[in-house]
This record gives sequence, structure tokens and C-alpha cells, in this order.
Amino acid sequence: MKKILLSLAVIATSCVFGQINLEHSFADNEDVFVYNKDNSTLYVSKTSDNKIKIYNSNYTLQKTVNVPMPANHGMFYSGYFGANSFFMSKHIFNTDDKYEFMVETYFQDTVTGNITYKLLLINEDGNLIKDFHPNPSSKQSSENFEVYHDNVNNTNKLIVHNWVNGSTNQFDVYALSTSTLTSKEIQLQNKLAAFPNPANKVLNIINLGNGASKVQVYDTAGKLVINKTFSSNDSKISVDVETLTKGIYIYKIGDFSSKFIKN
Repeated sequence: MKKILLSLAVIATSCVFGQINLEHSFADNEDVFVYNKDNSTLYVSKTSDNKIKIYNSNYTLQKTVNVPMPANHGMFYSGYFGANSFFMSKHIFNTDDKYEFMVETYFQDTVTGNITYKLLLINEDGNLIKDFHPNPSSKQSSENFEVYHDNVNNTNKLIVHNWVNGSTNQFDVYALSTSTLTSKEIQLQNKLAAFPNPANKVLNIINLGNGASKVQVYDTAGKLVINKTFSSNDSKISVDVETLTKGIYIYKIGDFSSKFIKN
């Protein structure tokens, strides 16, 4: 009888764990995030040789984007790769049907050791659409930008946070192409909000109501540090961040993510 019960227990355990199967492993030198929009699921990676690779849902390489790198620059991503909802997009900055990427690059002076950053907008063909910081020695990227819909003027806009002369905050606002489809996507993306930010003990995140049931928090190395479930009836999700060390973190609900600062 004991042998029968043991056999049944083994079979039951096998059934429970047999449902999780490894489908694919990406190369060690690729940082990968999931692009789950436009009725498509893509896997997008940043490689160590300054390329962006796009894989389809079957993990087949669909396209390799050769980033038009400025001379002596390297590609840079602050924190969790793909954290900004508009790092990769379509129809937000251009009216064509090509994917767009907001790419950070950096240059380090070999004499002074100073590092400056640029923000570039490119498309999937590797064409440079916009260099937001042509003279980074005087005005450089702070690694932060936001796409939003101006409800008063019914236009889509981009605000870019800059550092001037290495110490002064300065913001530039750009007008973007406006369409009903684009506006709806921007408004949906920007529903993600949290307060207070910076946070000391508790971060309150507004529930998007997008069907997700958990919030995940990542550190700047891409490590999952908090994984909390919540009810669809919760208007806000309170996350205890008191034990986290000071720094920048990324919180994610479903396909949407944003940054917060732990003080």
C-alpha cells in the first residue's frame, strides 16, 4: 500500500512540474526584453557589439539593427534593459510602419575620465532620425525622457531631460505626429504612475486595470528584488521598499514599466 501511495505521489509531482518546459535560451552576451504590443510578441536584445536583434515569437532572428554609433561611443542602457515603455515603439515618432528605438550612447574621455551621454532616435533599418545631443560636452542626456499626450492642445509630445555643463537640469519639449491610434497608446502607457517618488518606506502604484495581477521590481542590474501579487479590485498597490538600498529601480505591471528612486 505504501509503495502504491509513493508511486502516486511521484506521478502527481511529475504532473505538477512537468508543465514548465524550457523553450529557449538566448546567448550569454544578449540582454533581452519582451515587446508585447501591436498584436505581436517579439524578443529584443542588445548585444555587446552595439547591435539590436529582433526575434519573433518562435525565437527566430527576424532582424538585426546596426546602431549608427557616433565615433568612439558605446551603447548604454540605464538600469533594466527596455524599462522605458517607449524604448521600442511604432508610429510614435514616425508615421511609417518601421520600429523605432530610443538609444543611449556614451563617450569616455581617456584623459579626464569624464563620461558624456547622447540620446538617439533610430529606426529598424539603422537610420538616424534624430540626435538629441549633437554637442554632449555642453548639453548631454540625463537618461530620462517621456512621451505623453497634451490633452489641452490634442497633440503628442516628447520631453527630454538634459544635463547642461554637467550639473544643471534642463528640459526640451518636442512636438510629435498625432493620430487617434498613437494618442490612445500613449495615454494607456502613461497611466502607469507611482507615489511618492522618491520613496522611503512604501511605494504606492496605481492599478492599471490591464488584467495583470502582480508587480515586479528590478534593480539596475536587472535582478528581480520584489514580486508582489495584488487583486484586480485594488485601486492602488502598496509595495514595501524600506529594505531596498538607495538607488534607481524599475517597477513593472504586465507589459508596462517605469522607474522610481529609493531614498
